[in-house]
This record gives sequence, C-alpha cells and structure tokens, in this order.
Amino acid sequence: MFIKIVGLALLIYLAYRLVVAVRQMRTAGAPAYRTAGPPPRGEDLVQDPFCKTYVPKSQAYIREIDGQSTFFCSRECCERYLETKK
Repeated sequence: MFIKIVGLALLIYLAYRLVVAVRQMRTAGAPAYRTAGPPPRGEDLVQDPFCKTYVPKSQAYIREIDGQSTFFCSRECCERYLETKK
C-alpha cells in the first residue's frame, strides 16, 4: 500500500513538472507585454441603448433611427428597442 502511494505521488510530481516545463517553453518565445513603442490603440466602444451593454464599434449591429446611426449589441436588442419605442 505504501509503495502505491509513493508511486502515485511520484507520478503527480512528474506530471506537474511536465506542465511547468511546457508552459515555460510556450512563454519563452512570446514578446513582453510592454514594449518601447507607444501603447496599442484600442477600439471605441458604443453603448446599446436597450440593454446598456458596451460593444466594440466594429462588432455592433447598426441601425439608422431618426436620421442617426444607432449601435446595438445584437439584432434582438435592436428589435426589442424598436418595439418599446413604438
């Protein structure tokens, strides 16, 4: 029984060391987060007028309402907004 416990503990330790080694190899080639150049520019967020969720402008569902572009998180939110606006 004691040999089984020691063997299981050894297997767990070896698996742990393997996972740590793989993670180190993956991150070794990755660039550092901070660079000498300017920080990356983010994308503008727009707020859905129905559910108040913020979404990136490029991923928003756009609908022309009263002559203005209105941004939604999804088509469903747009439809619900239009229903409540009636």
